[in-house]
Amino acid sequence: MDRRTRALRLMRGFAQARGGNFAMMGALLLPLLIGAAGVGLDVTRLVLAKTELQDAVDIAALAASSGLANEVMTPDQAKAAARNHLTIAMSNAKRSGMTVEETKDAEDVAKNAEITIDTSATGVGSGKKYTILVSASLHQKMTPLSKLLGLSDVTVSASGQSVGSTATESALSMFLVLDRSGSMGEATNKPGINKIQSLKLAVEALLAQFTKADPGNTYARTAAVSYNGSMQTPSAFTWDEQTTLAYVKALTATGTTDSSKAMATAYTALTNGDEDKVHKDKTGLIPKKFMVFMTDGDNTSTAFDTATKATCDTARANKVTVYTVAFMAPAKGKSLLQYCATSPSHYFPAENADALIAAFASIGRDASQLAVRLTK
Repeated sequence: MDRRTRALRLMRGFAQARGGNFAMMGALLLPLLIGAAGVGLDVTRLVLAKTELQDAVDIAALAASSGLANEVMTPDQAKAAARNHLTIAMSNAKRSGMTVEETKDAEDVAKNAEITIDTSATGVGSGKKYTILVSASLHQKMTPLSKLLGLSDVTVSASGQSVGSTATESALSMFLVLDRSGSMGEATNKPGINKIQSLKLAVEALLAQFTKADPGNTYARTAAVSYNGSMQTPSAFTWDEQTTLAYVKALTATGTTDSSKAMATAYTALTNGDEDKVHKDKTGLIPKKFMVFMTDGDNTSTAFDTATKATCDTARANKVTVYTVAFMAPAKGKSLLQYCATSPSHYFPAENADALIAAFASIGRDASQLAVRLTK
């Protein structure tokens, strides 16, 4: 066998030798396998860092919008609050494998974050809408294993947005429908104070709630109508609670009882569109509408009850809230008022003067709250 043939045979055998090739291939692939393991570890850490950063910017944006919406912060204070919450969130992050240097990077996120606040009108009343955008980045070092594959460090970024609005003022209109029949001249549990005098104190307590909630006389309007055997001329709607109170203070107790026309008149005044226009012209708001129906007796005719109930049904169907107050009233009067109340919680049985005053004050508070918020 010549040398050439022997050499070819040796080369063929080397090529077919599996053990030697495996060792060579292993030596060649080992750095790639190690690098792949490093990339897998870094990808996991990057996903976790991204998640934590996203949570942090969301918290920061929400804190800023909450402060602005509740009107307890200026825009500059809101930005400071956002950075503070961002710092806390990143400092509390428990990322596996975080080094001291990376922790410092996390704490620096707040300092370098970009925070923008856009302010616009809600278009309703004087409400404001705030859009807060918080953008932040966090530098993440790759492991040496990943760097074997030539991968460099990575910057993780996230943005969080929150939108908040100031509590928009709501308006209200309330019509008082008050019994001034002869029985309103009877005595009460308060020495020297009869029913009609108690009613005047009660209305004063109710209107005081509106004065407190709307000191600028901008959002609440009131009117009143009294009735006995017939309806008296009602007062006009007014922004000034004292004008309505003056009407009530002039009432005297006399006559029989028919609530039907007074209730219908009050409902019509609330819903004919004129009251909406007055509010819209002043504040741009549509008012919530309320009636307060009070009696100490019962109607002298079932026909009057039927007509009154019809008005209450219409009011209920058209979202006019009806409060009713039975002041030391007989069973028939109480039954009518229970029927007319928008719900059982809108019916107030008052068996003495103190209870009457408390009931009217409660109605004033409830109506103010139902109108959301009358003042800032």
